[in-house]
Amino acid sequence: MAALDGRFLFHWVRSPEFIADMVRKATGASYPAVSDRIVKASKIPAPALPEQSRIAAILDHADALRTKRRHVLSSLDSLSQSIFHDMFGDPDDATDTISFGQVTALTGGRNLVGDDSAAASDYRVLKISAVTTGEFKPDESKPLPPDYVPPASHLVRPGDLLMSRANTTELVGAVAYVSTTPPNLALPDKVWRFQWKVAAEPVFWHALLSTPAMRQRISRLSSGTGGSMKNVSKAKLETMPVPKIDLKCQRAFADRAAQVTQRRMDVNRARLLDDHLFASLQFRAFRGEL
Repeated sequence: MAALDGRFLFHWVRSPEFIADMVRKATGASYPAVSDRIVKASKIPAPALPEQSRIAAILDHADALRTKRRHVLSSLDSLSQSIFHDMFGDPDDATDTISFGQVTALTGGRNLVGDDSAAASDYRVLKISAVTTGEFKPDESKPLPPDYVPPASHLVRPGDLLMSRANTTELVGAVAYVSTTPPNLALPDKVWRFQWKVAAEPVFWHALLSTPAMRQRISRLSSGTGGSMKNVSKAKLETMPVPKIDLKCQRAFADRAAQVTQRRMDVNRARLLDDHLFASLQFRAFRGEL
């Protein structure tokens, strides 16, 4: 048996080539798996040991860059919440409050989906997953029936703040801010749009309703007999107390949050370049081209 560098082997079993080979050889309909015999019989590129060590060091370095970039992104993800806490404190400690129903109304769309997911349709409808991470994901959508044109009031618009009314106990009532969106996305009945009754800064309300205190408050208002899926009603949300913050302060927070968002976009672009570089190095490494 040829000598193998442990880090070289580690990178090989993470490579697309090895994974694709194992997927092809996996058996089992509901839970595909490969046996120890199949893994042990798989072929491994085996250049001389010093060359393996050199390749592993290059891939280690490239992977470390990706890891550092992900750590920066993780820190930036929590920075807006830290800024919010510094400016406004814990919502549970607020003494000047207003009911949620005095701030906004909630409106949704229709539960209407095309029969054929592959059929051509000019319009698509959001899935709940488009908002539950707290980040708007327009790709999380399904085609509407080809002959259906949603009313303009159901279409998602830039600047919208959206909320899911149904999900698990932890995710029900999750909110996402729409900075950009395709023009053909419609709301379902399980995703609400905020219709402001007072002057409001959506970015501020997105941050407020994403705080642990408000998430717990909304979760406690949810109900449902299912073990995993819960619903929250408009009537209950309307009575929920929220901190009363003047518009000037809301906008000051939004300005600071925008700087974090821009920085996050810059870092995420760099992360994508890091991923591309790593994939390229990985591809070349096991073909003797590195």
